[in-house]
Amino acid sequence: MLESVENTDGGKEKDQEEKLTPGKAYQKKLREYAILMEYKTMIGRVESGVYVIPGFESLHQWYGVLFIHEGEYTGGAFKFCVSLPEMYPTEGEPKVVFDINIFHPLISPKSRQLDLKPANLPTSGGGPAGGYILKLMTYIKEAFYFHEKFWRDLEDDEEGEGVEIDGDKKTKDENVGPEKDDCDKKAVAIRKGKELNLCHNPDAAKLYLKDSEAFKLRANESVRESLDRMKIGADPSSSLRFGPYMDSHEVVREKIIRAGAQRANRFKGRSARGRRRGNDYLSWFDPGVRGMNIT
Repeated sequence: MLESVENTDGGKEKDQEEKLTPGKAYQKKLREYAILMEYKTMIGRVESGVYVIPGFESLHQWYGVLFIHEGEYTGGAFKFCVSLPEMYPTEGEPKVVFDINIFHPLISPKSRQLDLKPANLPTSGGGPAGGYILKLMTYIKEAFYFHEKFWRDLEDDEEGEGVEIDGDKKTKDENVGPEKDDCDKKAVAIRKGKELNLCHNPDAAKLYLKDSEAFKLRANESVRESLDRMKIGADPSSSLRFGPYMDSHEVVREKIIRAGAQRANRFKGRSARGRRRGNDYLSWFDPGVRGMNIT
């Protein structure tokens, strides 16, 4: 069951604040207030299966977990940390780092950091715009469900644009004669290689295109590791922990299921996608879940 943990080192932030001038301390408090307000506006609006909470030691460290119900990473429970820059939200870009190495085209195998460039997150005046973290949570989820759309773009170049072939840049109009088709295929192959190398994990992207079944096996290894990390005490620094399922949790479970049923009724008459989004999180409360370390 998801639970919060107490702050064990609340003095660090206070010590740092005492070293600031009154003006800088005031500005810092305004930024922290903005972060709290952003978190407040997210309540009830975050995509299903995504849970996130600011850390107790610092508002600039948010801890979250993503439950996957479909796709190559089905069954995974991936924990992550969102690090907000000191000047957020006036400037800087947050970082999203997972607590394990996930075999994923958009996640670096060295730093475990998620590539945020494909997300096209809102910015204003060189810094994050309103609703930034909410959109970031949506991107984190979509990066696992629809990751291909963020890194695979093998469309031919627009008319008149140049492509590089054996070191020479040519336009489509120059590719004439019997060798035109071969040149087009070669150009696409070159572009394909370049694009895959831009991925945070090019090996994962290449395996996905070459052998989808082998990719699923590697993804499943990440899923199993994520479940191992859900054990009690696996991440003492996080503001989120997961413990064993207890009888006292049954009351909460029943309330959630009833609330979900009421929510599902409100989605009647909508599209299939709309109905699914209304109650897909309830799959974690199916009978088979009892006895597991996550609920």
